[in-house]
Amino acid sequence: MTLEPQSLTSLPESPTDERSARMVSYSIAMGLRLVCLYLCFIMPGWWILLPATGVVVLPAIAVLMANVVKSTTSQRRHTRSNVQRSLSDGR
Repeated sequence: MTLEPQSLTSLPESPTDERSARMVSYSIAMGLRLVCLYLCFIMPGWWILLPATGVVVLPAIAVLMANVVKSTTSQRRHTRSNVQRSLSDGR
């Protein structure tokens, strides 16, 4: 069995960089939620429903976006388990 050497371009994003990117996207969504909350106080009539919907829905969307982990990491784990399984089968 031959293993492919890892190249620098095929390595996944570091966990610190990935976590930082997810925190930025979460912060942007929460900032947008604050804007919607402010708009709830100044919108007249039925128009208040638009920013109110943003205030209610944006936290769920932000949490879902923050919890998404890129598939390259899961793909990497899957590859490692296959390598370990094939090594144990050969003995």
